[in-house]
Amino acid sequence: MSNTANRQFVLLVLVMLVLVGSGSVTAAQSTPPWSWGPILGAISEDSVALTWNTIRSIGFDFSYSLAQIYDSTEEWEETLTYEGHLGVAEIWLHDLLPGTTYRFQLVFYEGDAVYPTEIGTFRTIDPGARSFSFAVYGATASHPDRHKLVANIIDEQTNASLVIHCGGLVEYPTEERFENFFWAMSDLGRTRPYLTVIGEHDRDDGLYFENFALPSGGGMRDEQWWSFDYGPIHFVGLDSTLSAFTENAAMQEQTAWLRQDLASAQDQLIVVFTADPLYSASYDSGENERLLPIWEPLFLQYGVDVVFSSSIHCYEHVYAHGIHYVVSGGGGAGLVASPSRIVPGTVFRRYGLLHYIVGTVADGALRIEAIPVASINGDILTLSASGRSIDTFIVHTEQ
Repeated sequence: MSNTANRQFVLLVLVMLVLVGSGSVTAAQSTPPWSWGPILGAISEDSVALTWNTIRSIGFDFSYSLAQIYDSTEEWEETLTYEGHLGVAEIWLHDLLPGTTYRFQLVFYEGDAVYPTEIGTFRTIDPGARSFSFAVYGATASHPDRHKLVANIIDEQTNASLVIHCGGLVEYPTEERFENFFWAMSDLGRTRPYLTVIGEHDRDDGLYFENFALPSGGGMRDEQWWSFDYGPIHFVGLDSTLSAFTENAAMQEQTAWLRQDLASAQDQLIVVFTADPLYSASYDSGENERLLPIWEPLFLQYGVDVVFSSSIHCYEHVYAHGIHYVVSGGGGAGLVASPSRIVPGTVFRRYGLLHYIVGTVADGALRIEAIPVASINGDILTLSASGRSIDTFIVHTEQ
């Protein structure tokens, strides 16, 4: 391994997979040697993480540069060279400049064949940022083509600095289904830090934690729940799939961590992500009777502003006890029918709609807009004509 810059420190974590079978792999292959990636993950003022997956053992160069230098010279400032690798790779770049845009690229070498990925980009967090936007969506299992439609529109029509997926990534966590997931969001994940929380079927065999590089927090690999700051917003990701009965110790650990984490974020807007919503018309009582008594008292005590979820495949906005609870389950999965009941405090709801959310921070306020992508009626998909928000609200720091 070589590093052409003494000022940079790079940590490479290679999660090696076992090659099954006795056959050998020839040097020059006709197909690209990676199945997905590179995908951006956790971001900070001076670091960023990326992951990707190779399907056969191969050497590669990872190059990156300040965007202004690469754009003017088409030359990389730093190139890191690694020997043969197979499986999921996770790389962390440290000692970057705050609030700065970078370009990056992977180039794989196999005999005489050269396989470059498309050039990606990221911007480190500006600690003084007071104006930026982020995108939120979720529930992408089962229909990769619909997921790709939503992800591409987010990529093309927003200036989001980062993207958070609210869970429900895949219908079951197999390599094939994750490959479909990464195919759908590849452009989006290559140009913005992409963070996730765990849905019901996302982590059964550990691939979830291998595939994503998430902020630190706690639980499995210190990534099962997490938090980080971006400008005036404190983002929190929780694992709502833990059962209060069979996984009581883990839930208690998470809740204790949550209390301490929220207590340290009292001068910020607080935005929480959890796959299972606390309120939804899809519940018989309108309330999540497992999570509500555990988490809502903490949300109220420490001033949580917005909670995003996705496991109910629709759009619902419930305002309860001063907190906006938003279900955004329109990322491509099968959509639920409209229930007859309405939860008290319901501000707006829409069913049968692919959609995403844009949060914009400016002047000490957070503006939330739900953007339609397409309506689904049976197997018929009809693109939304305007792309204008169907539901908008603003959260102020004074709340």
